[in-house]
Amino acid sequence: MGRSPNVQFSYLVDSPENAPMVIDWWRTIWADRMGDNIEHTVKQLQESLSKTELPIHVLAIVDGTPVGTAVLKKQEISEVFPDCQYWLGSVFVKEQSRGAHIATELSLHIVDLARRLGLPHLYLQTVDLDGGLYVNLGWRALQEFVYREEHTLLMLKKL
Repeated sequence: MGRSPNVQFSYLVDSPENAPMVIDWWRTIWADRMGDNIEHTVKQLQESLSKTELPIHVLAIVDGTPVGTAVLKKQEISEVFPDCQYWLGSVFVKEQSRGAHIATELSLHIVDLARRLGLPHLYLQTVDLDGGLYVNLGWRALQEFVYREEHTLLMLKKL
């Protein structure tokens, strides 16, 4: 699967003023998980930003404009999978930019970043029970489970 030449990547830590926009994006899908205090959530995100320590937040940029984000995380859904470390998570692409393979580009970029950091594997969770785009990117389905009343698939990619 070829990469789109017009997608560039930057670290959110290099433009922390974009944190409120990222929170707004995430709230369109995961508002039930984020709480009501948006200012606190933005501050919490801004304080966690790094290029070298997990979580590492990445922005997809097209024509100078952020259009999506993904995160390399140490842990996700620890209450269900406490022993599973290193995750691709929070993949989001603005609605107007969907269909241009940006989620694929973000996912590949996070995998590349994880490899550069020497991580052995990555996990992800998706509500797309057939694995969606991740199957085509070499991810393997591990198990279905219910999380927050939603049927979800746990996937793994060995690096």
